[in-house]
Amino acid sequence: MLPTAGLFRWSFRWLPFVHLVLAICAAEVLQVRPLSATAATTFALVVLTGITMSILRTGGSYAFPLTWIFFGLAAVWCFSEFFLCDSKFQKWTPVGITFLALLATYLYIPPNGGVPKYNLSQELLKPLPLDQSRLYLSIYPWAELTYPVANRPQPIGQIVRPGSTSMWAGLPFINGYSPIRAAGVARDFAATIHGEINPAMADYLLTYQAGTNGELALLGVYGIVVAREMEIAPQPASEWQLVVSTNEGRVFHRRGMPFARVRSVPSINSPPNEQFVSETISRINDSRNRVEVDVDVPNGDRSALLTFSRPYFRGYQARLGNRKLAVTSYRGLFPIVEVPAGVRGRLILTYRPGWLMYGTSAAIACALAILFSFFAAICRHK
Repeated sequence: MLPTAGLFRWSFRWLPFVHLVLAICAAEVLQVRPLSATAATTFALVVLTGITMSILRTGGSYAFPLTWIFFGLAAVWCFSEFFLCDSKFQKWTPVGITFLALLATYLYIPPNGGVPKYNLSQELLKPLPLDQSRLYLSIYPWAELTYPVANRPQPIGQIVRPGSTSMWAGLPFINGYSPIRAAGVARDFAATIHGEINPAMADYLLTYQAGTNGELALLGVYGIVVAREMEIAPQPASEWQLVVSTNEGRVFHRRGMPFARVRSVPSINSPPNEQFVSETISRINDSRNRVEVDVDVPNGDRSALLTFSRPYFRGYQARLGNRKLAVTSYRGLFPIVEVPAGVRGRLILTYRPGWLMYGTSAAIACALAILFSFFAAICRHK
């Protein structure tokens, strides 16, 4: 059976294009051959499909009463084509039949049949017991197998925050849901679609990269959430403090004050063997797609290097006044910006990829073209 209204809800799927193409083809047939026996052909195809499904036993659990509804709709269409051919409403019959067919599939086929159901806790709307000032990494098993209602009927999510549920409480996590996966973080940390990190990689990160000089510190991770199913803990233990432990998971905080979202570092492995001067940073304003910070680099022959505690994607742009600065990354994990010596002012880092700007322009142009065509058609028929 072709995908119907249930899968139509998933806007990121290509399946809606199937319906669009079929609708365009059907409309073209009705326009080119208005006198053809379309309804009779449709009725014959529905009957043939029903008989074939019965013989091959491929009807599934939703064949009844859906198949009989389609039989009835096809019969009504066939009746209207032969006995109501002179009615002014006859041209609207295919539209009505199509609408009723899609409505029937929506009512009799569960729209979320292919999607796991989760009993998410209402406490997800609150940040506690986590801290909004800390950047977290969450370690949990495969969400679709571990947390569905069939396997975990009790409320979940307050500690682990699977997928992108952390956004409901404004909590910053470096891993989350993405059907196309994050660029650097997901690839380097072996994260999957729902933000799960490969257990072997999780063990490596918490054992060897959770220290002061590890990758998690460079990225600005100051909190780690570990699901109860995972028997690991961040090392060295002297740098981490267990602050919360529940049946769902454990929360570890790095000792000391949280890292600032923008930091000036004297050196970094990329580029290697290069020293940078420390600059003064103040008035940090960190939002979803934009970071603003006041910088003051001392005079001299060495520049300063800023690191931003957010996952890196291609498309970041940095400006200091009217001056454009280059934005690179540390191994594709987080953005870094080199600020020349003697420069001071308000630095603005924005995420503005070219594909977004071109796509927005194309969408606006298409909308204007459709609007113009609509008014042109109205004027022509007057």
